[in-house]
Amino acid sequence: MSEDTLEEDLMALSEGIDSALAEMCEARIVHTYFDGGNELDETLWQCAAELGWLGIGLPEEYDGLGLGAPGLDLLFRALGSFMAPGAFIPTLSAAQWLAESAAPEVCQTLLPEVVAGACTFAVPLVPGTAPLQLEGSGLSGRPPLMLGSRSATTAIVAIEQAGKPGYAIVPLAAATASFTPTEIWDSTRMAGKYEFSGASPLAVVDDADGAATACLRRWLALATAADCVGGARAITFKTVDYLKERSQFGRSLASLQALKHRIAGLLTRVIQDEALLDQAVASLAGSEPSADMWMNMAKASAGDMFAAVAEDCVQLHGGVGFTWEFDCHIYLKRALFNREIAASSSVLRDLAASQFALSARSGASTAELAL
Repeated sequence: MSEDTLEEDLMALSEGIDSALAEMCEARIVHTYFDGGNELDETLWQCAAELGWLGIGLPEEYDGLGLGAPGLDLLFRALGSFMAPGAFIPTLSAAQWLAESAAPEVCQTLLPEVVAGACTFAVPLVPGTAPLQLEGSGLSGRPPLMLGSRSATTAIVAIEQAGKPGYAIVPLAAATASFTPTEIWDSTRMAGKYEFSGASPLAVVDDADGAATACLRRWLALATAADCVGGARAITFKTVDYLKERSQFGRSLASLQALKHRIAGLLTRVIQDEALLDQAVASLAGSEPSADMWMNMAKASAGDMFAAVAEDCVQLHGGVGFTWEFDCHIYLKRALFNREIAASSSVLRDLAASQFALSARSGASTAELAL
């Protein structure tokens, strides 16, 4: 696919995604879902399957659209912008991971089901931590916190088998796996603990060289970073609209120079992280050696930026006293949870620094890092 064709496809898809989300995830509908008053996540998931969103990054051989990292970036920026609920981050990240790491027969079994909306995944909140022991053909125990949904059909679990690290792809049958939700800040997503009792993996992916962990972290980082920049841009402009509506001493709050400068500062941070994510997505789409370094930096920076922007937007709603009925509190809680997905910002920056050092030791200059 040529760059021009890809750009045209992405633009057309973006318009359709934004139009559908604007209708389905109108703020009042999202607030009702946040308060437990509707099943927006299930309705949205069904719509996403019907419109082909769930296969946006997957190869066409698995019924996907073949748009790769640029397509996923576009989708997750839109989902973040509209505070969309659901298991999009774990499922689509796991699907990309499978396409790169699992055997073709496993992909052929699971990925068309993902595209159809029939298969959803639970994945480690932080890949590569506290593996379970896989003995014989059964998996038992409690892995660390998993990101997914109550109705997830398959789990990706870090394991160790005969002293070798890897990941088990585990069907979530009621007889061998139970799920206990964990209360988290962000009610638009779900995380919890699984208890496995003799669960039989569908397949095992080797991780002796750490490539499988790096791959899963990479896709989780892309999805979450895109959600962050989409959400940060949206809440910044919603806050501008709010300031235009409120007045003090006969003047619109949006006309006060101090608040103008504050909003300009927020938007500057958003634009910087959008550019950093653009670089990371381009590196990943081009299969560049520096892709992991850029993606780790992009997610660390976007996660911190979204939390700071959302918190400042809450402050700019000053005088309300109780923000539950305002969008800013949903964005802030989403931002705080996003910061924990894939790895903490400090860990991701350490990984990026290590990857930078490896490039430098191999003889690459800073001007060649994008190559």
